[in-house]
Amino acid sequence: MIMKKQALTSVVIPAYNAERFIERTLRSALQQTYSNLQVIVVDDGSTDTTRAIAEAIAATDDRVEIITIPNGGVAKARNAGLNRATGEFVAFLDADDLWHPTKIERQVAAANDLSRGFQAAAVYTWNRSIDSRDQILGYGQGVLLSGYAFARYLYARPIGNGSSILVRREVALEVGGFDSTWRSRGMGGCEDLDFELKIAAKYPITAVGQYLVGYRAHPGSMTNNMLLPMARGAIAIISQHIQCSPELPEWAARCARASISEYALYNFVAARDWSLMRKEFIELSGLDAGRGLEFIKGFFRRKNERFWSMFRSPRTESSDPPSFYDVSPDFDAHYPVSTPQFRDREVIRSLETVDAQLAEYKAQESGAR
Repeated sequence: MIMKKQALTSVVIPAYNAERFIERTLRSALQQTYSNLQVIVVDDGSTDTTRAIAEAIAATDDRVEIITIPNGGVAKARNAGLNRATGEFVAFLDADDLWHPTKIERQVAAANDLSRGFQAAAVYTWNRSIDSRDQILGYGQGVLLSGYAFARYLYARPIGNGSSILVRREVALEVGGFDSTWRSRGMGGCEDLDFELKIAAKYPITAVGQYLVGYRAHPGSMTNNMLLPMARGAIAIISQHIQCSPELPEWAARCARASISEYALYNFVAARDWSLMRKEFIELSGLDAGRGLEFIKGFFRRKNERFWSMFRSPRTESSDPPSFYDVSPDFDAHYPVSTPQFRDREVIRSLETVDAQLAEYKAQESGAR
């Protein structure tokens, strides 16, 4: 039996002062079951031992190369890696995250699977949040989108981290890579969302419904200096993509704006910026009064739970949570479906029709050229 040669896949790891986790991250890329890799570590002007650690690993594996650029933020670092990449596919991995060993193999297989009736330009996976010891803290949303999915992507934003997506290199270059100007405008942190939407606006995508990414959540990873720019940036990005899509029905645009408004509200609460919270709550209530009411109920419920928790004895865990690598990527430990989750699934189902109409519109537009 003749085995088909694996297409070269480039892995881009932007790294800034990442000495604490870069070795674990880099090894998770090199230990993939998909072996034909070009692993590019982009040292974004680090002042610690990040480059030295990467160099030591590169000395033992010729698939690793390291480039150093002046510090300019994650978007510029990803673009530098993208420009160096030579693979048919490119996958991005943040310098403190982890990959399950089969991630790239499963994504490339999904990208090349034509049984769905289309060739996917990009493939994403689900993620588990992990702590500094690689132990599982929780689960990202398990939303599966496939085909032309721009309207659903605007609403659901199914990835939520920079280490999930694998994209065809020619597509990544064609959409212009990552927009580094968001950072200079004080709205950095959501460049990956903008990148994903630029792809989804033009091409079909698909997903691997497994938890193949360990998304690192550790003290200092999400400060007020990041929460506020990310919230403002997310709102601006969704608004910009809506504005660039006049064919999008008004109700679908309102759904997307309400969803991102709700996300921003939680960031403003976490940052304790009550002024921005009040303004955004008014915005959300005007877009979707039901969502606004749900937010207020949830806000006071959490405050009540925090108050009573002060009078309870601290719980002792019988055992440590499992490690990222010790749990099957198929294992799903979600809590029972809540009303908001049910609502989101219903909206996504309704938006499938919109995406079908948009796909037909895009096909007619292409045919007329």
